Amino acid sequence: MEPHLKQALSQPRKCTPDILPPGVLLTLCAAFWAANAIVGKAVSDHIPAFSLSFWRWILALLIILPFAWRAVLRQRRFYLRHWPFLWLISLLSIALFNTLLYWSLNWTSAINTGVISASMPVFILLLNAWTGDEKTYPRQYLGAALGIAGVVWVISRGDLAALAGFDLNRGDGLILIAVISWSFYSVLLKRLPGGVDPLGLLTVMIAFGLTGIAPFYAWDLLHALYPVVDATTVGTFLFVAIFPSLLAYVFWQRGVARGGANLAGMFVNLIPLFVALMAVGLLGETLALHHAGGLVLIFAGIWVAGRPRRSTHIDGPRKLRDI
Repeated sequence: MEPHLKQALSQPRKCTPDILPPGVLLTLCAAFWAANAIVGKAVSDHIPAFSLSFWRWILALLIILPFAWRAVLRQRRFYLRHWPFLWLISLLSIALFNTLLYWSLNWTSAINTGVISASMPVFILLLNAWTGDEKTYPRQYLGAALGIAGVVWVISRGDLAALAGFDLNRGDGLILIAVISWSFYSVLLKRLPGGVDPLGLLTVMIAFGLTGIAPFYAWDLLHALYPVVDATTVGTFLFVAIFPSLLAYVFWQRGVARGGANLAGMFVNLIPLFVALMAVGLLGETLALHHAGGLVLIFAGIWVAGRPRRSTHIDGPRKLRDI
């Protein structure tokens, strides 16, 4: 599971022994999430995107269920009461974000997905300003403008003069929609009450998310788009279910608990770097100047926006009961 879910969960339980320092755990998380894009690109001609997304979470659910079913039963009243909200955030994160990520790799490079995904904090900032959950300062709008400029620079391949007759690459458009979907999810997640068991919540979200992925997967089946059943397919399914889904979630949980959210946020910025390094080394992709320029603009925007002040809340973020 990706970064913002773990930051929002309160009181994470101790899932792993404290052998590795927080920096190592968080670095592994970034590497696993970067590897998810690399694997998705590598098998894009071998496994249909919707099938990869569907079976990734089916396997993840089967793996986590023996460890989490008691927590789900214990808090079942909460899940039954708030299932519409939980289904919505599951649709935005597990269903849409992950499915669109894999789908986009049929038309765009892994490097592009990594760079465009790095703009996520910018879109979260803008959505927070739009909903009024947090007060936004002029420097943050400037940072958002720089971040958006970085995205435009990447999808235009560094040729802004060509934007007048620009035809957006389908893959870049899909990953941009995926980033916006995850940003909506991140903003809504702040309204989730504390005290929810992390593994139980993840289990329920996977189950709800699968209902959103199922129609995409049905489209694959109706069009006779089946994955090739071989060692590559089985290995891919196991990898994406275990490493970028479950292990990354556990490592992130312990990293945030021991090192703090601020430290963890710094390590998220390693994801596009790892994607670029892996894409060049493993996929033979080329890191062009427009990628570097886009990253510079995006990270400059994040730096300018900075961390929100303590007094940024207007009556605090609205809770689930206010929805």
